[in-house]
Amino acid sequence: MTETITKPASIVLYAVGSPLVADVEETCRRLGVTVAGAVRNVEGAHCLIDASALRELADVDDALRRVPCIIPLFTPANRRRAADEAIGRGFSIAPALVDPTAIVAASAELGAGSWLNAGVVIGAVARLGRHVIVNRASSIGHHATIGDFVSIGPGVTVAGLAVIERGAMIGAGAVILPRIAIGAGCVIGAGTVVTRNIPAGSMAVGNPARIIRDDLPSFDAG
Repeated sequence: MTETITKPASIVLYAVGSPLVADVEETCRRLGVTVAGAVRNVEGAHCLIDASALRELADVDDALRRVPCIIPLFTPANRRRAADEAIGRGFSIAPALVDPTAIVAASAELGAGSWLNAGVVIGAVARLGRHVIVNRASSIGHHATIGDFVSIGPGVTVAGLAVIERGAMIGAGAVILPRIAIGAGCVIGAGTVVTRNIPAGSMAVGNPARIIRDDLPSFDAG
């Protein structure tokens, strides 16, 4: 599940229609990582700061495919679809991209394709799966487990020993208390304080969290 943290010399940004891509560009700039290309995989506007890196699918060649990619999309299902597409087009997935302002415990583990934005803190023995996004100034506590394709918004606090399962999305400023489990595909609203376990496929909001939907599509069903 996990990969050694390394800093690639260059990277491809695959899928550039989300505003999140600008923050990933800034992380690359701070790290000194070259953006070899930014692939527009669907029709529509891009959100790049540096449009000179933009590549259409028709412009993707073998040289670009040799550069590992990361998927800067916040919605877990969209990120998974784009990751599957990129792999199908011959790209490999880059090791975790960690902003130089983030603090990551030496005992933490980060999966390939993950991205930690500015000011993130990852506690001891935390385990993050593949393609996880942790946005600005969020904190992941010691021994927390974060599943593949989880998205964590800005300013979130995930306390120690919490578990967030595959494909869940945590809104800005949410607080997940210690030892709480959030099921696969859940959506936790901005500012929510989660004091009890949330079953898979649920949407929860408020302080304390209350479940307002329990019928969200299964993340693993596509």
